Amino acid sequence: MSVDREQLAHAMVELTTRLVADGADAAWLLRTATRSVSEVTGASAAGLLVADPRGGVEVLAASDDTSRFLELLQTLTGEGPCVDCIRTGEVVAVPDLDGGDSARWPAFRLAALSGGFAAVHAFPLRLRGRALGGVNVFHERRRELGREELAAAQALADLAVLGMTAESGDRREARLAETTLAVLNGRVRVAQAVGMVAAARNLDPGAARVLLQSHADRTRATTGEVAWAITAGTLDPAELVATVLPSHSAADLRAEDG
Repeated sequence: MSVDREQLAHAMVELTTRLVADGADAAWLLRTATRSVSEVTGASAAGLLVADPRGGVEVLAASDDTSRFLELLQTLTGEGPCVDCIRTGEVVAVPDLDGGDSARWPAFRLAALSGGFAAVHAFPLRLRGRALGGVNVFHERRRELGREELAAAQALADLAVLGMTAESGDRREARLAETTLAVLNGRVRVAQAVGMVAAARNLDPGAARVLLQSHADRTRATTGEVAWAITAGTLDPAELVATVLPSHSAADLRAEDG
């Protein structure tokens, strides 16, 4: 299939406008790039894994509970399409999970099929010839992406990496490692803030996270900045819950980031 050019243009504009203005928060870039790759490929769900400079891989974002479980499963078993795309730096395409190609990931294959997915593609977040993360997109039906769709999805993933690495040469890799660590460490603060918001008004964590993200969007702050304010005591979580109306649905991309 061909790419919806209007949709692709919108995704490119969204990313580049932020980058050429005041720059972009790393968490926002990753969340937006993952959502954009999902949209241009017509996927039902998406997730993001990133290589932790300290070793292993970590889940940074997922569009729903099923895709989050599949991402976590890959980190625990060390196998799956996104893990392979990070290892090889190449796109991993499995248009039919019932076919033989996915047999090398038995646990992932069974979980993906049980979760209602029939196809999966993984796109590497590449820098200087190696992959530092990967975006997974899932389809509920057998789906082989066309050349334009593959190229568009990879271009969006590459653009996000460029936005996260404003340095040159070897310093770019060091900068990305620093950024990745900052995002991973920020997840702890966001999780703490979500717990505080949930406890303040007896909400479940999902609803509390939606409210926190909504407040960040409405005030033009990052998720990490709002989480910092809540955990530092300068923003009352009860007040946030009482005054902010959620603008995100539970199906929105939820990133455990800073």
